[in-house]
Amino acid sequence: MREYEFTVITKAELPDTEKAKVIQGYEAILFRSGGEALKREEWGSKRMSFPINKHFRGYYVHYDLTSTPADVAEAERLLRIDENILRYLVVKINDEVNVEERKVELAKAALALQQESHH
Repeated sequence: MREYEFTVITKAELPDTEKAKVIQGYEAILFRSGGEALKREEWGSKRMSFPINKHFRGYYVHYDLTSTPADVAEAERLLRIDENILRYLVVKINDEVNVEERKVELAKAALALQQESHH
């Protein structure tokens, strides 16, 4: 298992049920060999700094996840040809990952950020 950051931008105008179906389809591929989401954030619909295929808004979902290189390659292959996907970005973070340790680290970082914003 390797750790990745994965961000996907779908067409903002897709109905919520359709967005969920598209995202769940990629989760199924990324997690089929035992990978999992360490953190999942829906950033929602945002205006993009430049239009992509005449779309000015995109719906953003961001993950910190574990997966295998083969599953990531398959997801990327399908992302490239999916008309509902405007952009995606996959960044490898670690070659080896201790899932429980990373979950604790990510939770601590989120808590620190939350406390910082209250001061």
